Amino acid sequence: MSTKLSLKDPNPGVWFKFDESDPKSGEIALRPANNAKREEIIKKTVKRRVEYKHGQRFEVNESNDNKFSEMLWDYCIVDWKDLVDDSKKEIPCTTENKVFFMKNHVGFASFVGEKLATLNDQYEINLTLEKENL
Repeated sequence: MSTKLSLKDPNPGVWFKFDESDPKSGEIALRPANNAKREEIIKKTVKRRVEYKHGQRFEVNESNDNKFSEMLWDYCIVDWKDLVDDSKKEIPCTTENKVFFMKNHVGFASFVGEKLATLNDQYEINLTLEKENL
């Protein structure tokens, strides 16, 4: 049996219901960041510079942790459906809204973190099984 890997979309989102007992609760598509995406984000958020002190050369990394988190959240949260505000108006899945909810809504951020951890665990299990079958 062959292992099928998508070249067009190697890291698609996986949909999760906000409340499994309520089919109208809305859902969110999440994906863990792969190594290539993490490296890309690090390149954009970490500045490396060289300092000299007492004749010794030091490499110093200055990281913009806020920008790193925002870029990571934007990548990991692929889309959402049926997420509405207090006046029942649909909330669009934009970078600004993703960042706002991850910074300000503890329940939302916790849910996203929990589901991303679940995905990472599942991918590790799948990878182990694939290696055993090779």
